Formats: sequence, C-alpha cells, structure tokens
Amino acid sequence: MKTIRVVLGVGFLSLGLASCAVMSPQECKLANWREIGLIDGMAGKPMHIFEERRGDCAEANVKADTHDYLVGREQGLRTYCQMSNALQIGLRGESYQGVCPAATDPEFRRRHGIGYDVYRLRGELSQLERRYVALEKGLRSKKIELEKHANEVGKNEDFKRQYREFEAQERRMLEEQRDIARNKHRVADQLRQAEWALSQLR
Repeated sequence: MKTIRVVLGVGFLSLGLASCAVMSPQECKLANWREIGLIDGMAGKPMHIFEERRGDCAEANVKADTHDYLVGREQGLRTYCQMSNALQIGLRGESYQGVCPAATDPEFRRRHGIGYDVYRLRGELSQLERRYVALEKGLRSKKIELEKHANEVGKNEDFKRQYREFEAQERRMLEEQRDIARNKHRVADQLRQAEWALSQLR
C-alpha cells in the first residue's frame, strides 16, 4: 500500500491526469502508462477514458502502451472495488461506472447506492432548509422596508399600494414555506431510512 501511495503521488504531480481525460503532446511523450492505468483504476474510470487518451496521443504521434495501461488499471481496480470503498464513493456523491468484476458488481453497486442515497438526501434537505431561511429573510427585509417608508412619508396611497403587493407576496411565500415544511418532513423520513441502511453496513 505504501508503494501505491508513492506511485500515485508521482502520477498526480508529474502528469496531472487523475481528473482529466485529455492528454497534451508533452504528457503523451512522458507518459508512464502503467502509472496512468493505476490512477484511472483507483479512480474507477471506465475504459473509454483510455480510448480518449490513446486518441490524444495518436494525434501527437505517440503510441499508447495498452498492455502496461491494463496491468496498472487492473491493480488500481483491486483497490477501488473493495466493498468498503463502495460506501465512501457514494457518500461523496461520486458515480459508479460499473467497472468492478461481475462477481462483486451487484453488491458493490448496492452499497454504493445506499451511500449515494444518503448523500443525495442530505443535500436535498440542506437545500430545502436554505430556501426556507431565505424566504424568512426576504419577508423580514420587505417588512422593514415598508415600515421605513411609512415612517418617512406616512401611509399614503403609494404605501397602501406597496403594502397590498407585499401582502400578496407574503401569502405566496408563506404557502411556499408550508410546501417546503412538508417536503422537509418527507425527505427527513427518507434520510432516516437511508442512514439506517447505511448503519447496517458499518
């Protein structure tokens, strides 16, 4: 494992290929294809990434070493396809590209799905909460603005018009808040179920 960490460090620093499928001519000339395969395998990248790399290098008149790439990729996939990793990539919101062996794919996919459900529902709940708070702040800010207007110029016709508009807006925003509250309850229930399923795997 120590060796893998060292190799990965070299790969990330010298090639910068872990998160990008496009290779420059210079990267193609300097490429260590076994290292690149290792990095791609540990990241769970599908084989079409290699085809993109090979195509980029062909344009630079550099031939990709398919054998070395596949040897490295296979080594990387052995690390990536560990069951303990399935939950982690799901919890980070990363997709699973179906790269694990057929014997382990169904269980890996199931565990990844449980982790991803938790990630997705946590994000959805957080988004609903932010929207609810934003509506509260919007209503409060508008009320303060109207009160300031009334203090400055009195409750004239313009103020009354603005207040009627505010009341209509307030009704819409309060209705949206009620919808959000219902959705928060639903999502929170789903999240509890997903987190329970997650706890059974740990």
